Amino acid sequence: MSTTHPGLPDGEALLRAAEVAGTVRNRHQFFLWLRLHLHRFVPHELLLCRLGRLRAGADHRAEVFNCLPLAAGLVETLNDPQGALWRQLHEAWVNAGRRPVLLPLDRLAAEEGASLQTAGFAQLAVHGVDGTAGIHPPLLLALGRHESQPLDAQATLAGLQTWLPHLHFSAARALQEGDAAGAGEADWPRVLTERELEVLRAMRVARSNAQIGEQLGISALTVKNHLRKIMRKLGAGNRVQAVAEAMARHMIS
Repeated sequence: MSTTHPGLPDGEALLRAAEVAGTVRNRHQFFLWLRLHLHRFVPHELLLCRLGRLRAGADHRAEVFNCLPLAAGLVETLNDPQGALWRQLHEAWVNAGRRPVLLPLDRLAAEEGASLQTAGFAQLAVHGVDGTAGIHPPLLLALGRHESQPLDAQATLAGLQTWLPHLHFSAARALQEGDAAGAGEADWPRVLTERELEVLRAMRVARSNAQIGEQLGISALTVKNHLRKIMRKLGAGNRVQAVAEAMARHMIS
């Protein structure tokens, strides 16, 4: 399981990922956490989440988080928490002793399995948690990698086991609280100075340090220094991640 990251030492990246998981408020922030943080430790292009008990009448919901195109009809089917695929994933997890398990899609009878194969996925790593009474509801997860980047079975299953508490907390918050914008900046620690925020805003429309500096009336070297501090403070490895992280925190719109 790779823990390398171009912007942070391994230990700092791990602590940063755990810290940000605890601040997730909605689906958008959860997706950003998956891509910017969890992906460093458990690489994936697809994550299926199902929150709640698998029984009729239960308060439950399902959600697809994917960074590769999926057919609209397939996404709609996967978002059905009572769908056949979810029942088969749950059965496989229970049969594995409620431990993380790798499930080849060609073994699934559900049509969704064949559709995911068509989309380029060969297997899913499945894990879950029964829930904590009065705190968090049960959660079932299925994680997949595209066939162009084969899934490392041992590392992925170990990663799911390690990150399950953080996934449980953040997914429960995201799926229960929905897509509301949530609280504003006060709910996220303001770690950037006003000038650093100006650099971030300018970075969305200006490509080079010189262009940003010209827009703000500062030198390109000063811009470079600001960017170095911004990425360190936000735990980002590049400019795109820095902007995404700041947007997730509602620092910039």
